[in-house]
Amino acid sequence: MRGEDTIAIDGAGRDSAYREDNRLRSEDRAAHSWYRFVLSFPPHLVREYLQRFDVDSRTRVLDPFCGTGTTIVECKKLGIPSVGVESNPMACFASQGKVDWGVDPNG
Repeated sequence: MRGEDTIAIDGAGRDSAYREDNRLRSEDRAAHSWYRFVLSFPPHLVREYLQRFDVDSRTRVLDPFCGTGTTIVECKKLGIPSVGVESNPMACFASQGKVDWGVDPNG
């Protein structure tokens, strides 16, 4: 991979603000807290990265290791087309449940 093909994420994993922000917020609990997957990202962090990288409805997101579907749910809430792939049957079941749930884009 050439240098210009990579994206640097400043401070990820190094500063305390990132570590503190890597937690589930109360407004995200309805869709994301019924099955807690240790390896998941908190929804607000996914939203922040989608915004930071200018991802919108003209972009299609592929999450090849979607876990319980946090990225897919957040894309759905924002009207961004997305596809997730997961090999873990339990995580896949949880992801399908979250994605099939009626998502309220305002909450």
